[in-house]
Amino acid sequence: MRRPHYLGAAVLVALTLSLTLFAQAQQAGTPDQDNTAHGIALFQQGKTGEAIEVLTKVTKAHADDADAWYYLGLAQYSEEWFAGARSSFEKSIDLRPQLADAHAKLAYTLILANELTKALATARRALELGDQSVEAHYAIAEASRRKAESVNALEEAAIALKIKPDFLPALITKSFAHYSLKQFSESAESLERFLALSPDDPDARTWRDQLDELRSRASQQPGQLEPAFNGREVTEKVRVLSKPEAGYTERARKAGVTGTVVLRSVFSAEGEVKHIVVLTPLGFGLTTKAISAARAIKFTPAIKDGRPVSQYMQLEYTFNLY
Repeated sequence: MRRPHYLGAAVLVALTLSLTLFAQAQQAGTPDQDNTAHGIALFQQGKTGEAIEVLTKVTKAHADDADAWYYLGLAQYSEEWFAGARSSFEKSIDLRPQLADAHAKLAYTLILANELTKALATARRALELGDQSVEAHYAIAEASRRKAESVNALEEAAIALKIKPDFLPALITKSFAHYSLKQFSESAESLERFLALSPDDPDARTWRDQLDELRSRASQQPGQLEPAFNGREVTEKVRVLSKPEAGYTERARKAGVTGTVVLRSVFSAEGEVKHIVVLTPLGFGLTTKAISAARAIKFTPAIKDGRPVSQYMQLEYTFNLY
């Protein structure tokens, strides 16, 4: 018996409908699908590693998906993969220029990369767009500090800390801005607050040593320093024999941190580098790396009146990623 022709048509319609529903399910996203909605859901559930994996696949397949780029940036940011987050935020802003939070967080990543002019412009744009997060004010504060605009740095750091009192980078910025203004008590107060909130920071030992120096200066006691001279006061200046490089920490490399650590130290008559004070810091353990390298310097002491003497020296360690 021949089947009625309309049965074949019905089967075709049913098959077409099934395929359509399947495609819609794929688009809507089921837990095992690589799409933007699922990636966002993973991020919101705190599964940042999985979110990065999913959203990376999405952005490779759909480079014009602003939401995927933005949430990929957020996931990378939360994992301290700031170099990756920078690229993701830049792409999300290219696609959707009004993303205020993306501008703010991009400004933070630019500070870590020591791109001060671009960081300032990006942070100010975030504020123009109505951003209320901490990163924009912090970026302006830290850029100002690095440009020796200490008063402006203090004002912006105070705003950042009002928004988020436990935002650790702003406390470091505030401490060193006060230090540059010779406000040693205030500088110590910010550093004490930092250590109370983050006692296991990679640079914690360095900050504790710095705190001792600040307390000494605040009480108008120059510490237990032996007499030391500057380069103009000696007959023969210190002659450096070897100066080891300061290596990166893995955390700093992942974060994409670049910049220069500046130290003031005493090259003692006994041939040791002592009494190191941080003038310009970097985070993520790099300041401590610089100090360790400084302590390993080999040198011939300065000479004055025919005998070895101690000499003040400023040291710089520049960190670049290639």
